[in-house]
Amino acid sequence: MSYRVVRGEFHLFYQGDTRRVSAQPDGDSIWFKPQSKRDLANLGVRAVKYNGGGFAQLRFEGIDALELHFGTAHQVLQLAEEARDLALDRAGFNEVTYTEKGLHVKTATPHPIPGYILTRSVDPYGRPVSFVYEGQTNRQSGTEIFLDVALLNRSINAKLVQAGHAYPTFYTGLPADLRARIKQLARGASRTGLWRSDVSMRGAGIPGLARLQQLALWPKLFRRLVSYFKDHPNSGLSKFFTWLRADEDRDDAIWIGSRSELGNLHDVVTIQGNRIRMQFSPDDLIITPR
Repeated sequence: MSYRVVRGEFHLFYQGDTRRVSAQPDGDSIWFKPQSKRDLANLGVRAVKYNGGGFAQLRFEGIDALELHFGTAHQVLQLAEEARDLALDRAGFNEVTYTEKGLHVKTATPHPIPGYILTRSVDPYGRPVSFVYEGQTNRQSGTEIFLDVALLNRSINAKLVQAGHAYPTFYTGLPADLRARIKQLARGASRTGLWRSDVSMRGAGIPGLARLQQLALWPKLFRRLVSYFKDHPNSGLSKFFTWLRADEDRDDAIWIGSRSELGNLHDVVTIQGNRIRMQFSPDDLIITPR
């Protein structure tokens, strides 16, 4: 499948009119300034959103890292920080320091960093969904190229999965050969990184938000649970399925590969009391995007 090459730079802060504005990078997103905003135009029906520095927030295609900050919630901090640090290292940042709370960037060396992305769509939050690469490319920015497995292997996305610092997370439209390669990389990393702590398939008792934040869990499910506990802080998991089904944007449509059938998020998890587990591996699922 063809993807658009967009050359530019990775940034972690900028000077605004009245103050310095710092990024809160994590394992699957980073600020990107294209050489020309024209190169990120007409990527489907949605427009890219830019911040005050002229940077777009990227969303890494095909993967999902543990959440370092989802509103005020987070997943296992040490593992989420390791994913962030690896992503920034692979982008080319040699040293990054953070403010006291450990989220906003204080300094970065070198800065900015040249890089490029391969993208073909924009998510509902205005983020280019991208395979992300460090350094320069001889491809002309704004042109289309075919993304094969060899090129996927060079991406920061692939390196995060290979190191065990990201879950495979597939959406409709990602080519089968690329899904298969990401799945292969994840299976090869099954004894490293987040997989040593992952409870997605074996399950865990989660009576509330405090316990949820201590666990390594498929981030798609984590985010839904955070929103659920915000609405039902004292109900355990007793109302989770009802809450999911009440809104189709919550209860994502999901293709279950091993069953060759279309279901929803509530179909891929089971709940007994306050114990929840996934019935299918994340790499067996293909989510229908909004």
